Amino acid sequence: MGRREQGNALYAEKFVSFGLDEKFEYIGREWSLPHDKRFWSRCKSCGAEFLSWNEVFKGRQSRLICSECGEVSDGSCVWERSPQCAEAMAFYVEGHSVAETAERFGVTKSQINNAVKKRGLSNGRIWSAVEENLRRSEEAEQRLIEQVNSLGFDYIGGYTRQTGTVTIKCRACGDVFERTASFAKNGNLICKKCEHEKALIRQAERREVQRIESERLRAERKALKEAERLGKNSIGLPDYKIKCLAKLDDVSVCKVCGKEYALREYVESTGTKYYRNSGYCSAKCRDASLKERAKLSHKGRRDNHRHRAAKYGCEYDPSVTLKRLIKRDGLRCAICGEMCDQNDHSWSEYSGPMYPSIDHIVPMSKGGGHTWSNVQVAHIICNSHKSDHVEGAV
Repeated sequence: MGRREQGNALYAEKFVSFGLDEKFEYIGREWSLPHDKRFWSRCKSCGAEFLSWNEVFKGRQSRLICSECGEVSDGSCVWERSPQCAEAMAFYVEGHSVAETAERFGVTKSQINNAVKKRGLSNGRIWSAVEENLRRSEEAEQRLIEQVNSLGFDYIGGYTRQTGTVTIKCRACGDVFERTASFAKNGNLICKKCEHEKALIRQAERREVQRIESERLRAERKALKEAERLGKNSIGLPDYKIKCLAKLDDVSVCKVCGKEYALREYVESTGTKYYRNSGYCSAKCRDASLKERAKLSHKGRRDNHRHRAAKYGCEYDPSVTLKRLIKRDGLRCAICGEMCDQNDHSWSEYSGPMYPSIDHIVPMSKGGGHTWSNVQVAHIICNSHKSDHVEGAV
């Protein structure tokens, strides 16, 4: 018999042994390609022929489906319904393994496993292994209980395996918690609640020690400073204060009124404890100087004509104010001819585009002075558009 005849006979025998001949007919193997592992089958319902892989002869995959009508034949179910399968299960229950049973009846191990699972069977070997595992688990749990008791805890339960979790109760605080059973390997078992309370106690002790040490160092520094202060002079004052007291009788000239005064007079009139010369004879002159400096300050000032006159070196008349200019010329803008509005505060709380302003006919940057002959009333917006030009002057 040739190689092809042997392959066909082997596939035909498997086709029948797997029960696929109930709904299909075996035709032959496919030899179009080298090492091809497919075979032809014919559906008994519709007569359609189709190709299938030899994987259908491997346990759970022994299943044929017609591509035309959808007819299905499950070979594993046929095997499990056969009397041979019942004999194999009886052989397995006697205590033989899956491999021995599959070799004895000439089927695959997956077929034997499927039949065993569907029937819920077990043999003597499996039961002995289960009993051995139960015995070992009980011994491990007993050792775990003894170790937990030796560490000052009570075992509650939950042990299943070495990597599982168990429930434990602390004898000190009564806290119940879960831990992994692997702590039995190194005996590392602690109660987090007790450890937290101990940590708080240690922290409070450290803080108390630090507080006592800080107070001691503070007292030492204070005593050292007091000793240095008393060692400098007989009256117990620092050197810089003694020098300031020596200058209280020095005579100076006031920067505001030009009066000659002693620093002691300023200290007594103001009631301060400043020992340096401020340049004022009294608090009144000091406040007047500060007020004048605030007027000359560029920040926050609305009328900077004095500053601009000093900047450009032109003439400045302090009597020229907006209020007096409006009283002289009225509220009509000298640039556009429209009336100004003193209630326009749309830009800020002080002014808006229609608010009146002082316009210099000849700009101060071009040599014009802040005098009555060179000023006129104009809108703020018109004054801004005019800028430093002379063409728009009326």
